[in-house]
Amino acid sequence: MELKRVQGAIQADFDKVNILIKESLESEVELLNTINKYLLNLKGKQIRPLLCLLSAKACTEMTPVTISCAAVSEMIHTATLMHDDVADNSSVRRGSPTVQSAFSPAASVLTGDYWLAKALSLLVKENDPKVLGFFTRAVEELSEGELFQMQKASKLDTSEKDYLEIITRKTSSLFVAAVASGAYSGGAGDKIIEDMSRYAYHLGIAFQIRDDIFDYMPDLNTGKNAGTDIREKKITLPLICALERAKPQERDEMLMLIKESLYDDDSLVKKTLDFVKRYDGISSAQNALSQHSKIAIDALKDLKESIYKNELADLALYVGTRLV
Repeated sequence: MELKRVQGAIQADFDKVNILIKESLESEVELLNTINKYLLNLKGKQIRPLLCLLSAKACTEMTPVTISCAAVSEMIHTATLMHDDVADNSSVRRGSPTVQSAFSPAASVLTGDYWLAKALSLLVKENDPKVLGFFTRAVEELSEGELFQMQKASKLDTSEKDYLEIITRKTSSLFVAAVASGAYSGGAGDKIIEDMSRYAYHLGIAFQIRDDIFDYMPDLNTGKNAGTDIREKKITLPLICALERAKPQERDEMLMLIKESLYDDDSLVKKTLDFVKRYDGISSAQNALSQHSKIAIDALKDLKESIYKNELADLALYVGTRLV
């Protein structure tokens, strides 16, 4: 499955979303316009607006509110990336310098704030408390998830339960907002919105597990540098699964190595990759990935048959595909 193919099927709607984003971000401040242009030229998969648009079409119809919600989902996502890059001191994203690297950390934080403000302005214009509620809850959870992850990184005691809590807040929350707002704007009733929110929740979990697996697979051309998470002392599912299988002494030695290593310690990455491979951490994580993908697909069973429902199911199937 190719995201570009799916996007191409609703290209006219996608064009409206990107035009709205661009117009909403226009400013009288030259530096801000320069940064915005830089960001818009680097746009990624745009999976959140894609989910929003598909959800509306799978329910009943596309509306102007759907376009706004799709734009908001991408603007909030981009804003959080700018904030994350400063928090993690990341210099590269999607193969290009981050805003904090190309401009400055302060510019990254303030531009992220601006994107958030403009996203909320779009929501306020819709004058619908339910739509506003979908996204304000997501922003709250995004912030809490990032801080909870920082808290756990400082102690290196992330359990699988903690990990799921983190990615529920950091990833699934915005997936749910995008899908629920799309379904709602498309005229869906409460039962269908609930079903589609469950789809989005499990898709978001699967999506993040897949991304975290990539961190332990340097041979895949994913655009993500292997070992980034472990350099930042983020304990994700492949390592959690390996630590659970290791002998207590090896487990303690691995955690001590992570704790005492510096960010640019390449030997840490190699030793951690070897450790995860030895204890089959990737396979265990992929089993969880597949499980969440299947639950996501099952959540769509009561949705009326359409090509858009099929695309949503295929997207979950694609995300859940085993990587090795």
